[in-house]
Amino acid sequence: MQLGADNEFSWIINIAFFAFIMIFSLYGAKFQIWQYLKQIEIGLHEMKRMFVESRQTAIETFKEYGLSEEVVAKELDQFMDYFTIMPVDLDPAGILKRLDHLLDVRRDRFQEFVAELAPESGESMNQNLENTLEVTQVLGLIYRVVRHFYILGKKTGSQIMIMQIHMQMPDLLRLAKAYFDAIGAFSEGKPIGDGVGPLVITKFAREYGATPESYNHEISREVGYYMVEVEGRTVYALRATGPGGTVGKPGFGVKNLMEKYGNKISRIITVDAALKFEGETLGRVAEGTGAAIGDPGPEKHAMEQAATEYGIGIEAIVVKEDEAAAVGIMDKKILDAVPEVIERIKTVIQKRTKPGESIILAGIGNTIGIGL
Repeated sequence: MQLGADNEFSWIINIAFFAFIMIFSLYGAKFQIWQYLKQIEIGLHEMKRMFVESRQTAIETFKEYGLSEEVVAKELDQFMDYFTIMPVDLDPAGILKRLDHLLDVRRDRFQEFVAELAPESGESMNQNLENTLEVTQVLGLIYRVVRHFYILGKKTGSQIMIMQIHMQMPDLLRLAKAYFDAIGAFSEGKPIGDGVGPLVITKFAREYGATPESYNHEISREVGYYMVEVEGRTVYALRATGPGGTVGKPGFGVKNLMEKYGNKISRIITVDAALKFEGETLGRVAEGTGAAIGDPGPEKHAMEQAATEYGIGIEAIVVKEDEAAAVGIMDKKILDAVPEVIERIKTVIQKRTKPGESIILAGIGNTIGIGL
């Protein structure tokens, strides 16, 4: 200020500077919130676009199987609000059994709806249509939840609420885009990254002489198994039936196999996709202890309970993937990981089991596009 004292414009610059400081102090936070709201609004428009396009894809897919576009659109829009209420957890005794019952009822309702909306579709395609419906429903839910908090934050002027939405928006957009990009795979019945578990099981079983005809159906809901001999051991290679889009109930399949062959089983090996960290290589294979299965609880509990009851080890071999790879068309890097997973399974069998023993090998994942 002293250096510019002789300048006739210095006092104007000084006043403008102090005015800027005062305005920024009083209205800076409001300007920032306005900026956050605009950025949220842009993300919200993108989410709406993805939901609308996925809805149209679902309508186009469903109408190929018997009903008109108008009827499909009306019924689909009504079903978009379908929800499941989780069981009460204030008294946790028996909660997993009650949750499993509710999940069965939910699945029955989805199957009933798809059968009514696509009367000319077959069983495998019905499963694919269920997946298409679920993806559309997820995209609609993400959009409606974000819109709710956006409107509520704007209405109440809550800076904390708006900042929370703004901070989570990039991750929510990434999740929504992963499901949006996957809608084509589900509607067309193409294999997805999450199907690596069933794919490993089929390739492993065929290596030891299994065929589609030797597959034993319905050890549990939509789940069966191959029985193969591997270096003097009996392996029960379990997977969802497919090739429609289903995960089945593999946890209860393992439990039922334990009840059937319990004293002969010496180890349970689970194979599944797992979420990778940022920076990790897509398709990286890792091993661990425990049941590799991403269900709400009943399936995993059934596996753990069976392993504990019979005192046997339970191991996990996983293929690392991100959300987009898991629900999108199977990437070549994931496909290339299958031989390594099979070799690791053989190593586990050789090192930690003995000839004459039996092993349950469970491939967890969505079987869309993966035949027997």
